Amino acid sequence: MSKRCPHCRSYGVLKHRRRLWRRLARRPHIYGCIDCGASFSRHDALVPASARKTMPAPGLAPDIVPRVRRLTMSVIRARFLDHGPQAWAWLGSLRHLLWRAPIEVWVIKQIDDDILHLCGIGTPWTEQSRRTVIEALKQGDYRGGVCIGQTGVILNSRLFAALIPLDALCIEPSTRVRWQGRVWQVSHVPQRCWPHEGRLIAHLGPIGGRAGLISCEDVSTLLEGVALDALPAGTVVFEAGAAPGDPLPSMDDVRSRRSGAGAGWREDGAWGRR
Repeated sequence: MSKRCPHCRSYGVLKHRRRLWRRLARRPHIYGCIDCGASFSRHDALVPASARKTMPAPGLAPDIVPRVRRLTMSVIRARFLDHGPQAWAWLGSLRHLLWRAPIEVWVIKQIDDDILHLCGIGTPWTEQSRRTVIEALKQGDYRGGVCIGQTGVILNSRLFAALIPLDALCIEPSTRVRWQGRVWQVSHVPQRCWPHEGRLIAHLGPIGGRAGLISCEDVSTLLEGVALDALPAGTVVFEAGAAPGDPLPSMDDVRSRRSGAGAGWREDGAWGRR
């Protein structure tokens, strides 16, 4: 069976090199999609989405990460329990250093002359190291998946014009933002336009009880390929009863068909055609 991405159903699936701890623990390989940048297991790549809901996923339990963290902290507390408040303060600082917040960026769908079409805050979805991702975002060369908000939707970064770090874009009180030394207007991009690969246009509409700019697909180019002289002349009028269908059979016809169908009790004791 060919492996397909469970997110975008693409066949561009590559197998990642296992880390040392995964090889020692005999953990399965992790696969990645070259189109959307998502990572998934071999089970998700082979089992269809309809059957995946009823089958238990092999591998680690969903709560394995918090369980390992709790176990580690309990062991450390037991080891340093006799060292007094100083050890507890050291453990608190160690826990603060080990925890890392996820990388968040502003997802820009399109950049116009003075308008930024903003999708929202997203998180890079990739197997690359944290330092590599941060450097790629600063240089504008990040390539991989992007998860926008809490929707769980993972899209390829090529669908967006820019991924801007949170500290690089300053939001002003009046629906404007400051980026690259300029002041831009912001147009909200709805979720249906996130995978759209064409041009977007901004129009005025309600956003959270106030007026603002909303992005939508530009359909003005659709009329360019329509030849008006090829349209039929005249006017088409639709009237009730203009095209009646087949007449319904009468009850006498139905009874005659049933009587001549040879239906009755068969030798095997069932009702039907003899």
